[in-house]
Amino acid sequence: MSWLGKLGFGTRSPTEPSMDSSSSSIAQGPDNDIPAPGQQFAQFGAGCFWGVELVFQRVPGVTKTEVGYTQGFIHKPTYEDVCSGTTNHSEVVRVQYDPKECSFESLLDAFWARHDPTTLNRQIELLCR
Repeated sequence: MSWLGKLGFGTRSPTEPSMDSSSSSIAQGPDNDIPAPGQQFAQFGAGCFWGVELVFQRVPGVTKTEVGYTQGFIHKPTYEDVCSGTTNHSEVVRVQYDPKECSFESLLDAFWARHDPTTLNRQIELLCR
């Protein structure tokens, strides 16, 4: 596999599952959950969700963070599945925030201050303060 393939670019091999939604066990619709009253959701992906989650937990106005996976070829992947690089999932953090205390722009500022998409595997850079 080429280095681009290892990063998730390129075509799928014939052994990978079809993306035909009629035969997929992956949920095809939107999440059914909603944010708490007066809150909003935002979702960010940056290679490894642990560092990204910590960044958002420190932003005033963020009331909840959740980590998980999005996209991909298998239903309910494990951490090991995703780390294998074969499922095409992205690690993401979903942030629940109070827009009266924290703007979406401030979430973007926190994200881009810590994330450089040109780094290998698009990992977040952790800065200790």
